[in-house]
Amino acid sequence: MFIENKNFFNHGNLEKWKNILNLLPESNSNFIDYTSSQITLGEKFSLTPAEKKNLEDLLIKLSPWRKGPFNICGIDIDSEWQSNQKWERVKSFLPNIKGMRIGDIGCSNGYYLYKLLDFNPELVVGMDRTALYIIQFLATKHYAKKIQNLLTLPCSVEDYNPKIMDFDLILSMGILYHAKNPVENIDTTRKLIKQNGFLVLETIISNQGENINIKNNETYAGMKNIGTIFSKNNIINLLSASGFKNIELVNKSFTNTNEQRATRWMEGKSFKDFTLPSGYTIEGYPPVCRVIFIAQKK
Repeated sequence: MFIENKNFFNHGNLEKWKNILNLLPESNSNFIDYTSSQITLGEKFSLTPAEKKNLEDLLIKLSPWRKGPFNICGIDIDSEWQSNQKWERVKSFLPNIKGMRIGDIGCSNGYYLYKLLDFNPELVVGMDRTALYIIQFLATKHYAKKIQNLLTLPCSVEDYNPKIMDFDLILSMGILYHAKNPVENIDTTRKLIKQNGFLVLETIISNQGENINIKNNETYAGMKNIGTIFSKNNIINLLSASGFKNIELVNKSFTNTNEQRATRWMEGKSFKDFTLPSGYTIEGYPPVCRVIFIAQKK
């Protein structure tokens, strides 16, 4: 279905990553826990000490681990993002998704896909164009073989054909401000959702009452490929114009170094390197504020 996705299949590290997947030691444990802050796959004593050391070495080679945390057969993957904090902000506002088909756009390595399983969905489908994140998901899924209603696709929302399958609920978290064409991104996302289905939109917002437009080759809090940081009202207008109703801002928070930081699993620069003691970004923008919108397709 996505065999022509050159971003994935022509990646220079793909063969190296596939070899890592093939070398992952087998565990005799089917233990899975996605109810705690960590996604736990396999028991710590299901591998010998040598196998466990080998597994840790292999997983480190798949760094950087942006989303998590995970615990795989007793190995703690301390990801850059403590994604459980965002999940706690999101989960209380999800509709009753039991038996639903759910899509997660820009799913990264699938942390939220696992968390969604706690709601007994029919199917959870993640989409991400970053090849490493798909490989990381496959590494975790190696230890969650009994889960059959969870998969990822190496694509963006623009690549996905809604004729294949539509969804009762779509999560779009941390995507809108990266979109080259935000209007198209929202419209394309809406087409994937069933009538009266739901969108969870998590994004950075401008608290200045007007949009922040980032010029080409410039950064926002150290992030590249940022387009527009919308104001609250302009996001509502975007969603409404696209065909959403019952639009509600349900959460607002400021990113900090407890939620996003460098670790041995992501040794590059992180949030503290791109913000000032005042909370402003190194580029001079106000503190990074994230919001969560819930909207329903008309």
